[in-house]
Amino acid sequence: MKIYYYHRKNKKRYDITPYAHVFSCSGGVDNFFQVAILELSATAGVPYDTGERIRAYSNGKLLFEGRVMKLERSGNGDVTLTCYDACYYLFRSETSLATPEITLSDLFKRLAGEVGLQVGYVAKTTKKHFGLEFAKTTMQDILQTVMGLERAETKKRYYVRAYAGRIELRERGAMSECVVISKDVTSRLESVLSAEKTYTAIDYENQIDSGIKSNGDSETTSGLKTVADYKGPDKIGDREGIGSSIQGTDEWNEMMVKYGKKEGIDPLFLKTIMAIESGGGEKRTGPPLPNGDHAYGLFQIVPSKVGTKVDVNRLLDGEYNMRKSIDIMLKEKGDIAKGLGKKMSVKEMAHFWVGYSQGSYALGYVELASQIYAGFGGDPDSLITDPKKNPAGSAKKKSSKKTEIGFIDDFGLGGKLGIIKKYHTGQYPSKHAMDKAMDLIRKELMKEERTVEVEMPGHQLGIAGRKVALEAPIATTKGTWYIKAHRHTFDQYGHKMNLTLSKYDETPEPEYETPTINPIDQEPVSSVKGTVLPMKKGTYDIGSYRFKSKTYYNPRPEHAGIDLLGKIGTPLYAVTNMMIVKNYRSDTYGWCVIGQGSIGEGEMQFLYAHMNNPSPHKLGSAVKVGEKIGELGNTGTSTDPHLHFEVCKPYWVQGIKNKLDPEKYFDF
Repeated sequence: MKIYYYHRKNKKRYDITPYAHVFSCSGGVDNFFQVAILELSATAGVPYDTGERIRAYSNGKLLFEGRVMKLERSGNGDVTLTCYDACYYLFRSETSLATPEITLSDLFKRLAGEVGLQVGYVAKTTKKHFGLEFAKTTMQDILQTVMGLERAETKKRYYVRAYAGRIELRERGAMSECVVISKDVTSRLESVLSAEKTYTAIDYENQIDSGIKSNGDSETTSGLKTVADYKGPDKIGDREGIGSSIQGTDEWNEMMVKYGKKEGIDPLFLKTIMAIESGGGEKRTGPPLPNGDHAYGLFQIVPSKVGTKVDVNRLLDGEYNMRKSIDIMLKEKGDIAKGLGKKMSVKEMAHFWVGYSQGSYALGYVELASQIYAGFGGDPDSLITDPKKNPAGSAKKKSSKKTEIGFIDDFGLGGKLGIIKKYHTGQYPSKHAMDKAMDLIRKELMKEERTVEVEMPGHQLGIAGRKVALEAPIATTKGTWYIKAHRHTFDQYGHKMNLTLSKYDETPEPEYETPTINPIDQEPVSSVKGTVLPMKKGTYDIGSYRFKSKTYYNPRPEHAGIDLLGKIGTPLYAVTNMMIVKNYRSDTYGWCVIGQGSIGEGEMQFLYAHMNNPSPHKLGSAVKVGEKIGELGNTGTSTDPHLHFEVCKPYWVQGIKNKLDPEKYFDF
């Protein structure tokens, strides 16, 4: 065992092995990172400090590398260091992300770049994930979520680890090496089958409220059908959670009936389209499209894709969005349908709404709309302009409530363990939603937990998430096992490891519903220049620092953007529709904001630095093109009031990497 401490200021490596009482490192599948605890007998002149690096070797092979994050000194001179490896930065760092399409491997490299982590081996993935949106989410959660989406689509599992100061993305099972466990080398090998937390029966009394809404109001006056009336499937094609999307539209029933009667359009058709597009999310904003535009509001209107004049600033108002959508459906899309000799049926108008093509997405959208509409008992071939479809409405009434009483048991477990009963109550908008929830509860509670506890000589491959091979299996240990948690310890007796093995790969996969986006709106467009500048012409002068100019700072790095000189307080503007991904202050950039959008060439980010004060826009918020994003200032490393403006593709990282010449995209 060798342990080294590296001090950057002194530029020196210290061998601290002789002073180490105990060194232990541990980790589990819940997190990517490992934590190491190092107990030392004395400082021996070593300048211990947080942020410095530790490396531990076992039999000449690197076992742990990380930084000191906690330093404890006792009265007798002993020192305890708590260290974390590079994956800790993914666990602690939060970010906002919106991307039209990205692969898992590209996402991994992008997030690593955001926090300055060096990347080692990265498994190449080809599956593209469309329309990912995260706001103020930890990087570990984002990666675990997309790894779950990857597994669901490709059946492949991936894991993240830190090695030699770099982070890696690897496919599980792709490495031939694994830990081999036999009775000959283990000092402890125990198979544990625990029923301590197991239930064999669930006795439930659940209430189904046919008028339940997302805001908890269970009364309705519209007469329009609710999620309780829906009898169709919860999954259609690749789209899951249909019931939840319909439930979100219930609160808009009265408004849909109101405008249905006024404009002569079927409110159930409106409800169907709203369920597909936003699930009733009034403030829903889609990710930036290649042309910089977004989809907005209840019906996900893309202003640049419709001929009807709309006020972008009002599209996140539910009533305005609904009125404009009806105009588009009846007039703009209706005129197209008539011109092609098509009747304005539910099926045909859903096709015109998504874009009248014969592509797989458009046809899938039509099928989705048809099945949802039919799930309410409607005929998808009927006209959306049929006045008989508008419900008459009713006096205010209490929604229908029904109590479901039932009993779920597992005969196998019950016969083995006896009856261990769990009582459950809940409230659901439909029987379908209740059945789905109860199935999840059953899978979670009605199972025994199988683990194996192993203590054996240490090996660098004994890391959480890896597979293990059992050479001499004891009772119930046959088959493939995974390391659920590990702990390596070095003391006067040598290197040993304690492993907890599980029959299941228990890597977390947070739930995620991919936002609805239309691939038709994502067709690549030719390179164009931005029409809105970060500052209005006449309010700035171009400074001496342009893209790749040599700066006066040592060691004279290349300038990563363009400097626009002006007066403090001069307004700064969003150059395209964008989402705020960073809003912070740094020693060099001062007050700084980064927005993610596009200027005709796919995903990009735009940085505004040295602002006078923080941008008023919060992380994850949508900013419209031409909207004020901040004010020119002189904060950070700045000698005169100016805007330092950068164009980055696909995302911002420190230095010149990923930077593009702003003058290629804007006529300053």
